[in-house]
Order: sequence, then C-alpha cells, then structure tokens
Amino acid sequence: MRIRRPALYGASAMLALTAGCSSEPSLREQYPVQWKTCDDLFGVENMETVHDMFGDDQEILNPPITVDEVADGLKHEARERYDKVRGFDDYDVCHLFDGRSVFWPGVGWSARSLKQVSDPSGRWHPVGPDAFVNGGIYGGGSTVTVFRCEVAGAAKGRQVQILLEVSLNNVGHPATDEFEAQLVAKLAQSVRDAVGCVNRPEIPEGLSPTKA
Repeated sequence: MRIRRPALYGASAMLALTAGCSSEPSLREQYPVQWKTCDDLFGVENMETVHDMFGDDQEILNPPITVDEVADGLKHEARERYDKVRGFDDYDVCHLFDGRSVFWPGVGWSARSLKQVSDPSGRWHPVGPDAFVNGGIYGGGSTVTVFRCEVAGAAKGRQVQILLEVSLNNVGHPATDEFEAQLVAKLAQSVRDAVGCVNRPEIPEGLSPTKA
C-alpha cells in the first residue's frame, strides 16, 4: 500500500529565520498558522520546551495547515471509496529545523494492519487497550503510535483502514525518550479528539505500557 506524501516545501518555507533577532520577525509572526497548529497539537508548554531545546536559527518547513484541515482530510479519506493508486495522505504538521536538528511529526492513516501491530512477536508494544507503539522508549529511533479510530459517517465496510498513525522523528534533537513519548501521546490525543473517533480510543499519557 503506497503512502502519498504531498509537496512539503515552498520557497517561503525555506527562508532562514533567526529566532529572537530583533531585526527580523519572530517564528510566531513569520509562520502564524503553523505555529498555532504546533501549539494545538502538542500543547503550548510542550512546544515552548521544544523551541527552547533547538538552536537560534529555527525554521518551520511545512506549508500552512490547520488542525481542522488535517481532521477533515482524515475523515474524508475514511468516508470515501479508497483509491489504491492515490493511497493515503500523510500530513506534515509541525516540521522544525534549526540547521542541525529536526523535529518532524507526521499524521495519517496507517499502512499497517491491526494484525501486524498486535502480533506479540513483533516490534509493536500495546499501550493501554487501544493503541500500539514502536520505537522511542520501546526500542530507540523515531516513535510511531497507531490506534483504532472509527469515523462517523463511514459506511459499514467502507473504511479500509481503521488505524490512525502519528509519528515523531527527532533527528539530532536532544529530547529524552520520556519527553518524546509525552509529545507523541499528546499528538495522538489531539488527533483523536479533532477527528472525533467514535470508539473513543484510550491513549495513555507518556505511552505507558499495558498492565499485565
């Protein structure tokens, strides 16, 4: 199953921006839509910590997109007939870069099946009753979480994939595994709430493991 990624980089997105420089607009002023989306998805306090951990020369690389636009796109895909050629969209929502480190979250319907992620012999770990996680505190590298999400208005048997997937790639970013897990859990909760998953999946804070 192919994942289609939209074009991510416009000319304006590649302009370098020095945070805190009095002669240039702030990151918030330069990218108001992207900044608000970051805050809405991860929480203001979390994003303040992320910005503080990056260097001065910060850029936001993804084009403007709101949380509502992401949610509407995900719901549209769940309700319409699946296009095997087009595949699923992958939404680039808060892509930060400071010349050395990258903070790169992604959101989309997963190409993985529930059978794959629930296989106890695999690399996926259950967190709570409804979600699974790979990487991060469970094995290093980028953290990927999937969770069941049933969309209202999707005809019975029409919703091809029921697993929503959120991920966070921290390339060169000095965040701890625990903080990264906290960020991914918050992202998953925000996407769940924005889409309005009718099954209301439980996503534990910090992606804590399922109790035996």
